[in-house]
Amino acid sequence: MAIIKSGASSDQLTIDPTSKAARVIPYDNQGNYRGVKPTYRAASIIPYVPAVTINRTIFTIGGSATKTIIVKKIVVTGMTLTAVQYIAINAVKYSTATTGGTSTSLPQVPLDSADAAGTAAQVRTYTAVPTDGTLVGTIASRRVLGQATVAAAGSIVHEPMIFEFGDNNDNKGVVLRGTSQELALLFPVAPATTVTIGVEVEWTEE
Repeated sequence: MAIIKSGASSDQLTIDPTSKAARVIPYDNQGNYRGVKPTYRAASIIPYVPAVTINRTIFTIGGSATKTIIVKKIVVTGMTLTAVQYIAINAVKYSTATTGGTSTSLPQVPLDSADAAGTAAQVRTYTAVPTDGTLVGTIASRRVLGQATVAAAGSIVHEPMIFEFGDNNDNKGVVLRGTSQELALLFPVAPATTVTIGVEVEWTEE
């Protein structure tokens, strides 16, 4: 194993004896580790009927008391209504946590069983209107044509709403620090009829 020493400090560069490559740990310019991190997913077990009130939360993922949560992706699928309608969903960031309402906590599943249990707060779907957190701002918006619950023969199957916030090391994703910070989904315009959707989220912890 070869070791290259710095002439200006005691730092050393180690050459791996097997790969013959230098061992490099990927950090960004703020000193944050940007290699492979523990990754988690959560999803609605079955499609659910969110509250359809304008600008009120239908899904949240919060930060952690012990880790930094970085949200990479949220996907909304299978949207149906009583009648066909164009529907928008916004992704927003809160600086305080959502409270109240009727919600279901989604199981946090590590993609590698060797990783510790997930620590994100408030990974929830809401079926009755909660009290929203303090809005920081809207960071993404998607709009699709929602299908009628009783789909007509030959109806078009639409693509899911995909909110992508970070891809590997290209950018940070949505960083949630502490349990008061949240990423949420809401309807900026209230749907005319009951909506049924499925939702899933992916994040890392460090």
